[in-house]
Amino acid sequence: MKNIFFSVCIFFLSLSIYSETEIEFSLNSDSIWRGLTQNNGEPTLGAEINFSLDNGFFSEAWIESCCSENNTYPNREIGYVFGYQKEINKNLDISFNYVGTNYPNSKNDNYDELELNFSFYDFGISYFKGLDNFPDYYEISYSYYFLNNSFNLSYGDFGSYENDSFSNGSNYSIGVDILQKDFTLSFFYYYFNSNGSSNLDKDGAVFSISKKTSF
Repeated sequence: MKNIFFSVCIFFLSLSIYSETEIEFSLNSDSIWRGLTQNNGEPTLGAEINFSLDNGFFSEAWIESCCSENNTYPNREIGYVFGYQKEINKNLDISFNYVGTNYPNSKNDNYDELELNFSFYDFGISYFKGLDNFPDYYEISYSYYFLNNSFNLSYGDFGSYENDSFSNGSNYSIGVDILQKDFTLSFFYYYFNSNGSSNLDKDGAVFSISKKTSF
């Protein structure tokens, strides 16, 4: 099934040369995924490319120099998304996506998800259905836009994860994105509350700068 979805994703990537394309490069003080550090507090570099078709289909691919949180193996994260987005009305959007995340140097950590997103006014609701025993995850968010900037809040929670019970937990984040010409400056504070042990509760602040180009 994974190979089928990946082949479909590549097919639509090839079609997307006729659509809108965006490329983004980023420098981050850490890589935070759902409230968990992916790089042991060390800086990361990332690149992402997005394609979108007029009929609502879109695809994404990214790579990030991260994911060596235990310092036992240097790694990188490579991921892709294939999805469909529909504007129900001017205040409501819905999208359904297939997400694959891969770690070439640690293939046992690879995972795939089905993602359902609702966007209503400035609120967002996301549900991720983990495949192959990967945990489910949901997140609610709110963004307040002012000038070219945004103030962002989010709350997320994992489902039960038998392979790593200490990763079960919830997370909160609060931050701001500031747009300066083609650059975006981001700063946010995060907190992870572990269901496995209070010793694993984490919090911190992350800064990033990114540049996006459209063509």
